[in-house]
Parts: sequence; C-alpha cells; structure tokens
Amino acid sequence: MDPLPTFPSGVLRALPPVARAVLREQRRRLLVRATGRVLDLGDGTEPDLLKKADEVVRARTAASVALGDEPGAEHRADGTFDAIVSVLHLAAVPDLPTELAAVRRLLAPEGRLLFLEPVRQPGFGHRLRSAASPMVRLVSGWEIDRDLPLAIRANHLTIVDIERINMPPVVWPIRTFILGAATLRPTDVADPDAADEHSEEHQ
Repeated sequence: MDPLPTFPSGVLRALPPVARAVLREQRRRLLVRATGRVLDLGDGTEPDLLKKADEVVRARTAASVALGDEPGAEHRADGTFDAIVSVLHLAAVPDLPTELAAVRRLLAPEGRLLFLEPVRQPGFGHRLRSAASPMVRLVSGWEIDRDLPLAIRANHLTIVDIERINMPPVVWPIRTFILGAATLRPTDVADPDAADEHSEEHQ
C-alpha cells in the first residue's frame, strides 16, 4: 500500500502511475521544508504532509488572500507567511504575474515560496510539446509551456535553489517539473515598497 496520500481527485488525470509516484515523493521532499505560518495554495498538497507548520491556511489563490476574498483569511496582513506552498498551482493560475505579486506581498521578510510545478522543456521537440499544450490544459488545467523560473524572477523573487525532475518518455508531453524555493530580494526586504514602485514604473 502506498503510504503517501494521493493527489486530489482529477489533478493528475493526464499522468500514468509512474509519474504520480515520482511526484508524490518530490512533494514529500518539498513539504518538509514548510515551517512556521504556511499558506497552502490550490489543491496539490495534503494537510498531513505539513507537519512542521505552526499554522496552515489553505486558499484557492494568493491573490484572493491578498485581497481579503478568501474565507478564513480575510485579515491576513502583508508579510504574514513564513512559507507559501505551490504544488501544481502556479502552472494552472490564469494570471500568473498577479498571483506571483500576491505571493511576494504575503511573504514574511525571511519567508520562502516552495514550488513543485510542470514547466517548459527546452531543446528538441519543444514545438511539438507547445502544440500539445492546449490539450494538456484541457485535461489537467496546466500551462506546460510557461517559463516559471523566468516569471518568478521577473516578479522580484530570488530563486535560491531549483532542480529539474525529468519524467520517463511515457509521460510525454509533460516531461519536466521543477522543485525549488524562492525568497524576497534583499533590497525588497529592506524597502517593502520597492517592488511596488518598480512595478508602477513599468506600467
């Protein structure tokens, strides 16, 4: 019997058992790093895997929490969370820049965004995978053609560690996932308004 909780029903419909087993193990590795006050985004995790957290708030999106639209999280101030967990979430949100801006706003100065997501795979066959992206979006809800590391860095977050997880060929076209952590840029920790001012200058 598999000792790990399965992913929520429907999240991994497109993946065979071998891929689900790999992602369960990678999810376990990621979530043991979530400590303190934790914001758990989407539905890719399980509460039992957040054992080191002092408090867990589950939400549909970071943007809904930042706006006070999430039940149970209406009064969350900026800089509230020590960890924000995104397991198969950032690949599915319609407005990625807005979601990452909300993540940045909600992170505590020493907080971390912890992520496990499908991403664009560079190299041979990229065009074929891009062509398959609409089908994957329909079945799983994921945008597999996104450059998530670039998007994270573009939203004033610093990736402090990242690793690529390559699935067996049977999992095509969802072959590559990334697991890692990102923090606020040091300059933004020193000046909380810096990132917002930067965004306004480029609007």
